[in-house]
Amino acid sequence: MEDPLGEVAADFSVRHVSGADGWRLRTFSWTPTNPEAAEGRPVIVIAGWTSVVEGWKPLLQKWVEQRPIHYIETREKNRTESPAGHRQRPVDFEMVQHCRDLATAVHDLGLDAEECDWFGSSLGSTAILHGFKEGILDGRSAFLIAPNGEFKFPGWAIPFTWLPWWLYAPGIRLLVIPYLKLRIKEKEQYIRYRRSMLSADLKRLKLSTKMNLGYTIWEGLEKVKVPCAICVAASDTLHGHGESERIAELLPRGEIIEVPSNQFTHEAGVIPVIQAWQAELTPTE
Repeated sequence: MEDPLGEVAADFSVRHVSGADGWRLRTFSWTPTNPEAAEGRPVIVIAGWTSVVEGWKPLLQKWVEQRPIHYIETREKNRTESPAGHRQRPVDFEMVQHCRDLATAVHDLGLDAEECDWFGSSLGSTAILHGFKEGILDGRSAFLIAPNGEFKFPGWAIPFTWLPWWLYAPGIRLLVIPYLKLRIKEKEQYIRYRRSMLSADLKRLKLSTKMNLGYTIWEGLEKVKVPCAICVAASDTLHGHGESERIAELLPRGEIIEVPSNQFTHEAGVIPVIQAWQAELTPTE
């Protein structure tokens, strides 16, 4: 596979790494060609629900030249490999399963989680936080964009979970995408969501939706010891600021960082913001 970022000053590889219980997660890895940058702390990137790597290209093209980056896809993605003969069920997409996958993947990549910085978005942010509070994951720091305190779907979308997965394609085209166009103010954010929804594995989309419906993150956040920046965007109308602020308040080392837009978090301009926050972390943290 060619590097999805195009020509960058970094060595690229892609492979499926081990997840929990025989699942295998597609992982993109980049190591800067600059020897000094190649020795930097690794960054583990966990993107949002059904997100595709191309949506992060403006950020990653610059970042992979500065830090070793490992972009791990969560198990609802369409390139994830499930165990041979396994009949997929909603419980396969429980939040704790994502955490167990990530812990196994980090080990398979030969990384020391305590020396890594995490970067997550939406579902990815939530999985990282859940892993921290359950003691499944560890890290030096985590920069988390719009983690979900709860997964809130519009009332009209709930019946979708009762339908066979093969009916999701027309539903997405006729209902979900028009809803997103009305709901999302940022054009670039809408384009990313449209692309990810149209490329999603529909069966896994159905199962993970059913599993996420009853999820809440609140209990146990006070146990998280990893410093966490909770990043919110002023113009992001899809993710609730109230939830993010509450998460930051409950985290012993939580801090709110506001940026101009959701698109900004997908571009190289967010790198100095992350660096400035990480520079303020004390050695004891």
